[in-house]
Amino acid sequence: MRNCNFFSVNMDLAQIKAAILTFLLIGIVSFNSDPVAAQPDLKVITEDWAPYNYEENGELKGFSIEIVQAVMDELGEEYSISIYPGVRGDRMLETLPNVMYFSLFRTPEREDKFKWIGPISQEAIYFYKRKDNPHTYQTIDDIKHANNITVPYKGLIANKVDELGITNVMKLSSRDRQFSLLFSNRAELAVNTSPLGVAYYLKQIDKPVDSLVSTGVKLLEFPLYIACSKEIPDSVIERWQAALEKVKSSEKYEQIYSKYLM
Repeated sequence: MRNCNFFSVNMDLAQIKAAILTFLLIGIVSFNSDPVAAQPDLKVITEDWAPYNYEENGELKGFSIEIVQAVMDELGEEYSISIYPGVRGDRMLETLPNVMYFSLFRTPEREDKFKWIGPISQEAIYFYKRKDNPHTYQTIDDIKHANNITVPYKGLIANKVDELGITNVMKLSSRDRQFSLLFSNRAELAVNTSPLGVAYYLKQIDKPVDSLVSTGVKLLEFPLYIACSKEIPDSVIERWQAALEKVKSSEKYEQIYSKYLM
Protein backbone atom coordinates (compact mmCIF):
# COMPACT_ATOMS: atom_id res chain seq x y z
CA MET A 1 0.00 0.00 0.00
CA ARG A 2 2.89 2.32 0.81
CA ASN A 3 4.32 1.78 -2.66
CA CYS A 4 0.94 2.52 -4.23
CA ASN A 5 0.50 5.74 -2.23
CA PHE A 6 4.06 6.78 -3.03
CA PHE A 7 3.41 6.17 -6.73
CA SER A 8 0.17 8.19 -6.54
CA VAL A 9 1.91 11.14 -4.84
CA ASN A 10 4.66 11.08 -7.45
CA MET A 11 2.04 11.11 -10.22
CA ASP A 12 0.36 14.13 -8.63
CA LEU A 13 3.66 15.99 -8.41
CA ALA A 14 4.44 15.13 -12.01
CA GLN A 15 1.08 16.45 -13.15
CA ILE A 16 1.56 19.64 -11.14
CA LYS A 17 5.01 20.17 -12.64
CA ALA A 18 3.64 19.58 -16.14
CA ALA A 19 0.81 22.04 -15.56
CA ILE A 20 3.25 24.68 -14.28
CA LEU A 21 5.56 24.13 -17.23
CA THR A 22 2.65 24.42 -19.69
CA PHE A 23 1.48 27.61 -18.01
CA LEU A 24 4.96 29.13 -18.21
CA LEU A 25 5.35 28.18 -21.86
CA ILE A 26 2.00 29.76 -22.75
CA GLY A 27 3.03 32.92 -20.92
CA ILE A 28 6.34 33.09 -22.74
CA VAL A 29 4.74 32.55 -26.14
CA SER A 30 2.08 35.19 -25.42
CA PHE A 31 4.69 37.67 -24.20
CA ASN A 32 6.86 37.26 -27.29
CA SER A 33 4.08 36.93 -29.84
CA ASP A 34 4.01 39.45 -32.67
CA PRO A 35 1.21 42.03 -32.12
CA VAL A 36 0.53 41.85 -35.87
CA ALA A 37 -1.29 38.57 -35.20
CA ALA A 38 -3.99 40.52 -33.38
CA GLN A 39 -4.54 43.07 -36.15
CA PRO A 40 -8.03 43.63 -37.52
CA ASP A 41 -9.31 42.08 -40.74
CA LEU A 42 -8.95 45.09 -43.00
CA LYS A 43 -11.18 45.87 -45.96
CA VAL A 44 -9.14 47.80 -48.53
CA ILE A 45 -11.24 49.67 -51.11
CA THR A 46 -10.90 52.30 -53.82
CA GLU A 47 -12.93 53.85 -56.65
CA ASP A 48 -12.61 53.88 -60.42
CA TRP A 49 -10.40 56.91 -61.05
CA ALA A 50 -7.79 56.42 -63.76
CA PRO A 51 -4.84 56.55 -63.77
CA TYR A 52 -4.68 56.19 -59.98
CA ASN A 53 -7.09 53.30 -59.45
CA TYR A 54 -9.07 51.54 -62.14
CA GLU A 55 -9.97 48.17 -63.63
CA GLU A 56 -9.07 47.11 -67.17
CA ASN A 57 -10.02 43.72 -68.62
CA GLY A 58 -10.72 42.42 -65.12
CA GLU A 59 -7.32 43.52 -63.79
CA LEU A 60 -6.73 46.20 -61.17
CA LYS A 61 -4.35 48.87 -62.40
CA GLY A 62 -3.19 52.34 -61.49
CA PHE A 63 -0.44 54.25 -59.75
CA SER A 64 -2.08 54.20 -56.31
CA ILE A 65 -3.07 50.54 -56.68
CA GLU A 66 0.57 49.58 -57.27
CA ILE A 67 1.81 51.73 -54.37
CA VAL A 68 -0.67 50.20 -51.93
CA GLN A 69 0.26 46.72 -53.14
CA ALA A 70 3.94 47.60 -52.61
CA VAL A 71 3.11 48.68 -49.04
CA MET A 72 1.43 45.33 -48.41
CA ASP A 73 4.51 43.54 -49.78
CA GLU A 74 6.68 45.59 -47.43
CA LEU A 75 4.45 44.56 -44.52
CA GLY A 76 4.34 40.93 -45.61
CA GLU A 77 0.54 41.08 -45.67
CA GLU A 78 -2.05 40.58 -48.38
CA TYR A 79 -5.54 42.05 -48.67
CA SER A 80 -7.77 42.04 -51.70
CA ILE A 81 -8.56 45.48 -53.13
CA SER A 82 -12.16 46.11 -54.19
CA ILE A 83 -13.42 48.92 -56.44
CA TYR A 84 -16.70 50.62 -55.53
CA PRO A 85 -18.48 53.74 -56.80
CA GLY A 86 -17.26 56.80 -54.93
CA VAL A 87 -20.50 57.42 -53.03
CA ARG A 88 -20.66 53.82 -51.82
CA GLY A 89 -17.01 53.91 -50.80
CA ASP A 90 -17.62 57.05 -48.77
CA ARG A 91 -20.56 55.41 -47.03
CA MET A 92 -18.58 52.26 -46.24
CA LEU A 93 -15.75 54.33 -44.77
CA GLU A 94 -18.17 56.27 -42.58
CA THR A 95 -20.27 53.36 -41.36
CA LEU A 96 -18.16 50.19 -41.34
CA PRO A 97 -15.18 49.29 -39.12
CA ASN A 98 -11.68 48.47 -40.37
CA VAL A 99 -12.03 50.08 -43.81
CA MET A 100 -9.07 51.61 -45.68
CA TYR A 101 -10.12 53.77 -48.64
CA PHE A 102 -7.70 55.31 -51.17
CA SER A 103 -6.96 57.64 -53.06
CA LEU A 104 -8.74 60.38 -51.10
CA PHE A 105 -8.20 64.09 -50.66
CA ARG A 106 -7.48 64.99 -47.03
CA THR A 107 -9.83 67.92 -46.65
CA PRO A 108 -10.62 69.95 -43.50
CA GLU A 109 -14.14 68.51 -43.54
CA ARG A 110 -12.80 64.94 -43.47
CA GLU A 111 -9.83 65.50 -41.16
CA ASP A 112 -11.36 64.46 -37.82
CA LYS A 113 -13.69 61.81 -39.21
CA PHE A 114 -10.94 59.33 -40.14
CA LYS A 115 -7.38 58.27 -39.47
CA TRP A 116 -4.89 58.94 -42.25
CA ILE A 117 -1.95 57.22 -43.94
CA GLY A 118 0.07 59.14 -46.47
CA PRO A 119 0.39 61.01 -48.58
CA ILE A 120 0.60 58.35 -51.28
CA SER A 121 1.65 61.14 -53.63
CA GLN A 122 1.69 64.92 -53.86
CA GLU A 123 -0.22 65.73 -57.02
CA ALA A 124 -0.86 69.06 -58.72
CA ILE A 125 -2.96 70.33 -61.62
CA TYR A 126 -1.38 72.64 -64.19
CA PHE A 127 -2.55 74.49 -67.28
CA TYR A 128 -1.40 72.66 -70.43
CA LYS A 129 -0.67 73.90 -73.94
CA ARG A 130 0.13 72.22 -77.26
CA LYS A 131 3.79 71.44 -77.78
CA ASP A 132 3.90 73.81 -80.80
CA ASN A 133 2.39 76.73 -78.87
CA PRO A 134 5.21 79.34 -78.62
CA HIS A 135 3.53 81.48 -75.96
CA THR A 136 4.90 81.62 -72.41
CA TYR A 137 2.65 81.63 -69.37
CA GLN A 138 4.01 82.46 -65.94
CA THR A 139 1.08 83.68 -63.87
CA ILE A 140 -2.68 83.36 -63.55
CA ASP A 141 -2.92 86.79 -65.19
CA ASP A 142 -1.18 85.35 -68.26
CA ILE A 143 -3.72 82.52 -68.24
CA LYS A 144 -6.59 85.01 -68.16
CA HIS A 145 -5.41 86.48 -71.47
CA ALA A 146 -5.39 83.14 -73.32
CA ASN A 147 -7.87 82.48 -76.10
CA ASN A 148 -10.23 79.90 -74.58
CA ILE A 149 -9.36 77.35 -71.92
CA THR A 150 -11.11 73.99 -71.74
CA VAL A 151 -12.07 72.94 -68.22
CA PRO A 152 -14.34 70.27 -66.67
CA TYR A 153 -18.03 71.13 -66.54
CA LYS A 154 -18.17 70.90 -62.74
CA GLY A 155 -16.19 69.79 -59.70
CA LEU A 156 -13.08 70.89 -57.83
CA ILE A 157 -11.22 72.24 -60.89
CA ALA A 158 -14.19 74.18 -62.27
CA ASN A 159 -14.82 75.67 -58.82
CA LYS A 160 -11.18 76.77 -58.45
CA VAL A 161 -11.20 78.34 -61.94
CA ASP A 162 -14.32 80.31 -60.98
CA GLU A 163 -12.79 81.30 -57.64
CA LEU A 164 -9.73 82.78 -59.41
CA GLY A 165 -11.94 84.81 -61.73
CA ILE A 166 -10.86 83.02 -64.92
CA THR A 167 -13.72 83.58 -67.35
CA ASN A 168 -12.22 82.75 -70.78
CA VAL A 169 -13.27 79.14 -70.43
CA MET A 170 -15.19 76.41 -72.24
CA LYS A 171 -16.70 73.99 -69.71
CA LEU A 172 -17.09 70.48 -71.06
CA SER A 173 -18.11 67.19 -69.45
CA SER A 174 -15.91 65.01 -71.69
CA ARG A 175 -12.16 65.04 -71.08
CA ASP A 176 -11.61 63.74 -74.63
CA ARG A 177 -13.48 66.78 -75.92
CA GLN A 178 -11.44 69.09 -73.70
CA PHE A 179 -8.26 67.82 -75.31
CA SER A 180 -9.59 67.55 -78.88
CA LEU A 181 -10.50 71.27 -78.92
CA LEU A 182 -6.94 72.03 -77.93
CA PHE A 183 -5.53 69.95 -80.79
CA SER A 184 -7.98 71.45 -83.30
CA ASN A 185 -6.78 74.93 -82.29
CA ARG A 186 -10.20 75.96 -80.98
CA ALA A 187 -8.74 76.37 -77.51
CA GLU A 188 -5.34 77.62 -76.39
CA LEU A 189 -5.05 75.87 -73.03
CA ALA A 190 -6.57 73.01 -71.07
CA VAL A 191 -6.73 72.35 -67.35
CA ASN A 192 -8.40 69.20 -66.10
CA THR A 193 -6.14 66.66 -64.42
CA SER A 194 -2.68 65.92 -63.00
CA PRO A 195 0.45 65.09 -65.07
CA LEU A 196 -0.29 61.37 -64.64
CA GLY A 197 -3.86 61.97 -65.77
CA VAL A 198 -2.77 63.97 -68.83
CA ALA A 199 -0.41 61.17 -69.88
CA TYR A 200 -3.15 58.58 -69.41
CA TYR A 201 -5.80 60.42 -71.44
CA LEU A 202 -3.40 61.33 -74.25
CA LYS A 203 -2.75 57.61 -74.66
CA GLN A 204 -6.50 57.00 -74.74
CA ILE A 205 -6.89 59.34 -77.73
CA ASP A 206 -3.75 58.02 -79.47
CA LYS A 207 -1.66 61.13 -78.97
CA PRO A 208 2.03 61.13 -77.95
CA VAL A 209 2.45 61.84 -74.24
CA ASP A 210 4.66 64.82 -75.09
CA SER A 211 2.16 66.43 -77.49
CA LEU A 212 1.00 68.61 -74.59
CA VAL A 213 3.37 70.38 -72.20
CA SER A 214 2.79 72.01 -68.85
CA THR A 215 2.83 75.81 -68.75
CA GLY A 216 4.20 75.59 -65.22
CA VAL A 217 1.23 77.60 -63.92
CA LYS A 218 -0.36 75.58 -61.13
CA LEU A 219 -4.11 75.72 -60.52
CA LEU A 220 -4.15 73.64 -57.35
CA GLU A 221 -2.31 70.97 -55.41
CA PHE A 222 -3.77 67.89 -53.81
CA PRO A 223 -2.01 65.19 -51.78
CA LEU A 224 -3.64 61.76 -52.00
CA TYR A 225 -4.11 59.69 -48.85
CA ILE A 226 -5.44 56.41 -47.49
CA ALA A 227 -8.39 57.27 -45.26
CA CYS A 228 -9.04 54.78 -42.45
CA SER A 229 -11.91 53.92 -40.11
CA LYS A 230 -11.45 55.30 -36.61
CA GLU A 231 -11.72 51.75 -35.19
CA ILE A 232 -8.41 50.68 -36.76
CA PRO A 233 -5.77 50.64 -33.97
CA ASP A 234 -3.08 53.32 -34.05
CA SER A 235 -0.45 50.57 -34.10
CA VAL A 236 -1.77 49.38 -37.48
CA ILE A 237 -1.85 52.94 -38.85
CA GLU A 238 1.74 53.49 -37.71
CA ARG A 239 2.96 50.25 -39.31
CA TRP A 240 1.32 51.13 -42.64
CA GLN A 241 2.70 54.67 -42.48
CA ALA A 242 6.23 53.39 -41.86
CA ALA A 243 5.90 50.89 -44.73
CA LEU A 244 4.62 53.61 -47.07
CA GLU A 245 7.53 55.88 -46.18
CA LYS A 246 9.93 53.04 -46.94
CA VAL A 247 8.30 52.44 -50.33
CA LYS A 248 8.36 56.17 -51.16
CA SER A 249 12.08 56.37 -50.46
CA SER A 250 12.83 53.40 -52.71
CA GLU A 251 13.61 53.18 -56.42
CA LYS A 252 10.42 51.18 -56.89
CA TYR A 253 8.30 54.25 -56.15
CA GLU A 254 9.99 56.26 -58.91
CA GLN A 255 9.72 53.31 -61.29
CA ILE A 256 5.96 53.07 -60.73
CA TYR A 257 5.48 56.82 -61.13
CA SER A 258 7.55 56.93 -64.32
CA LYS A 259 5.59 54.01 -65.72
CA TYR A 260 2.32 55.94 -65.53
CA LEU A 261 3.87 59.25 -66.55
CA MET A 262 5.43 57.85 -69.73
